[in-house]
Amino acid sequence: MLLFNNSLRIAFLILLGACTWTNTACGEGLPSQGEAAFTHPLAATIQYAEDRQKYIKDHIRSYHCQLVKRERIGGRLQAYQYADVKVRCGFREAGEKQVPMSVLMKFLGPEKLKGRIVLFTEGENDGRALVRMGGSGLFKSVELEVDPSGETAKRESRYPITEIGFDRIMQRLIDLAKKDVNADPAAANTVVNYFQNAKLRDRACTHIQVVHPDKSEKFTFHSASLYVDDELNVPVRLVVFDWPPSDGGTPRLLEEYNYMNLELNVSLGQDLFNKTRYFNDK
Repeated sequence: MLLFNNSLRIAFLILLGACTWTNTACGEGLPSQGEAAFTHPLAATIQYAEDRQKYIKDHIRSYHCQLVKRERIGGRLQAYQYADVKVRCGFREAGEKQVPMSVLMKFLGPEKLKGRIVLFTEGENDGRALVRMGGSGLFKSVELEVDPSGETAKRESRYPITEIGFDRIMQRLIDLAKKDVNADPAAANTVVNYFQNAKLRDRACTHIQVVHPDKSEKFTFHSASLYVDDELNVPVRLVVFDWPPSDGGTPRLLEEYNYMNLELNVSLGQDLFNKTRYFNDK
């Protein structure tokens, strides 16, 4: 496992080093040049995100990836976290009953989280996630039932596990973009850049960068960069920065999420999300 952890870290560093982008002509869903009437620069972003969200809902039933994330929680920037993630999206096939969304996360690092397991299935356990603490301390085998939106969960992550699905990630971005449009309808403090053929390792992506140059309480971030895989049509990297703490300073990282080694529509049977596989039956 330690060897795999190191390999994942090395791959992540390679990914960061391979992030390149080229400003080319805008493609489908991106703004055309020379439009006479004013269009808010985030309008095309919202349309682009809504189109990808519809694709995700229509075509993606499950995915498996390694998640590499870093978040600022309570003002403190946390260490990188590495997790193996399997998600079965909630959906209903024609003539079939509703399949609930299920999530299984196995943490690979850092050391204090290694071995942690988080299991969540909509409609089960009174809406709570099951957690085995992991790590190397005395409490590594402790099992908890945690409210995904409660204070305990918020101390560990900026977003609840219920929002981990790609369609829900896109919905969060759509809601945020619409909020920014309402806060700045004239786009006086909103700059949007589109980069096609951005590369994350060997994957071609569309990179959308949104910047609010001047600090304002109307906005929740200074800059955000979203990378969407052009072939898979899902987000594979999101980086968000706060404004610098002082003039001329460096923007502060708020959150960073990378979805590596992504596999879509993999076979994830119900037994995989059976709590008795990972937790004591209470």
